[in-house]
Amino acid sequence: MATDSGGPRSDREEGTHVSGEAELRELGYRQELKRSLSVTRTVALAVSDITPVTALLVIAPVVIATAGTGAFWAYLIAGVLAVNVALCMAELGSIYPVAGGLYSIVTRVLGRRVGFLALLDYIGQAVFLPASVALGFGTYFSSLFPAVSPNLASFVIMIIIIGLAMLSISSNALITAFFLTLELLLLAALTIVGLANVEQPIGALFDPIQVSPGGETTAVGIGLIFAAVATGLFSYNGYDSAINFSEETQGEARNVGESVLIAALTGIFFQVVTLAAVILAAPSLAKLIGSDSPISYAFESVVGSVGSTIVIIGVLIAIFAANMAITLQFARIVYSTGRDRAWPGGINSALTKINDRFNSPWVAVLIVGGLAAVLSLFSGLAAVVTFTAVLIIVLYALIAISALVSRIRQPDLPRPFRMPLWPAPPILALIGVGVALSQQTVIDLLIVAGIFVVGTAYYVLFLRPRSATHWHAPEAPLNVEDPTHGSHDR
Repeated sequence: MATDSGGPRSDREEGTHVSGEAELRELGYRQELKRSLSVTRTVALAVSDITPVTALLVIAPVVIATAGTGAFWAYLIAGVLAVNVALCMAELGSIYPVAGGLYSIVTRVLGRRVGFLALLDYIGQAVFLPASVALGFGTYFSSLFPAVSPNLASFVIMIIIIGLAMLSISSNALITAFFLTLELLLLAALTIVGLANVEQPIGALFDPIQVSPGGETTAVGIGLIFAAVATGLFSYNGYDSAINFSEETQGEARNVGESVLIAALTGIFFQVVTLAAVILAAPSLAKLIGSDSPISYAFESVVGSVGSTIVIIGVLIAIFAANMAITLQFARIVYSTGRDRAWPGGINSALTKINDRFNSPWVAVLIVGGLAAVLSLFSGLAAVVTFTAVLIIVLYALIAISALVSRIRQPDLPRPFRMPLWPAPPILALIGVGVALSQQTVIDLLIVAGIFVVGTAYYVLFLRPRSATHWHAPEAPLNVEDPTHGSHDR
């Protein structure tokens, strides 16, 4: 895929009323997935992908373990960065409304080689992110049924999700929308209960503390807060899925950008407010920080063990729905990599298989769900969360760079959704993710660097010599008669 410098698309009338399907055709793709999602359902899928409840119950404990009550500041800073990143994604996603999402954008703006590295980053997330959420399910399931191994529970739930993800996207959107409504009602109830039973002074939010292994309370430095920002960004991650569902979203391409931004703001609001309520409602900040499940600790002290059990059941439902949305999203990404011929021919052919009955990319679903199921059997939650957070912020950095470069190199492209205050959002996003990256562990950074080294070698040795048949240029329409591009199975 060569960098798109405008081409025939620059000759179209500029404006916001650009059909998403027309954009897809002009990018060289045919419509294979069914456009059955309204904007509301796309937003519901994206917010379900963010899954505020799951993020707070699964990811926030890692943030609290790192930064203590400074987690509140980490979430605030991460929220500001996330809004700026979302603005970049919203603009670029409306220009390139393709199921490949962020990797497709990076490829079309920064070129094939960098785009392939973005693809590998996304594939890494496709493996580890569903597993991290599934492990969260196992952790809370075992709190209700201690005899059940958390890893086994995580594995079983992934198998169930694989089966459901084979269904049509409209059916899955209805299921996730229903569970999302319950999830947001649960968060609202938890927030109200927490604020009605405040145990800590408001200063607890603005004077962050950490508890040492010896039980001593110490102030939290800015370094620890920024170290936790990357994981906070992970907690908000998922709003980009509105782009991954763009080929199934009805109407104008602008709808994709609006869906990204609405989903991001919704996820950020509910998480920041609820986390503040948790900290203020905790009877003991030391016990909150030291707990393996700090959110559960805070609310159990308020509503008792019975109420806590009800909350955990609600959390399990939310995690289940979230992982279904996440699996659906990454299946679309994996499908898109096959359509873009990023792999040897036989693999590409398999990844682009579409089920005729449900119009779902069933092989891609099996790969995403299957890898996550296997990983959930053998991994620990914290290790998966911190590594995945690094993958996420690296991809955010590439998107921020793309948002800057696109306005300069592609000034004539129609931008159905145009971010306000450009170039402030991408610059602020780059500064934030740069600081967050500087605070990550060496091992996580080395793993990501190793993935990029291997990916570069694969690109140079395999893809570049086959540029006529693999990793197609976006302006070159794909050969719809080619058996490796899109196949249907009953």
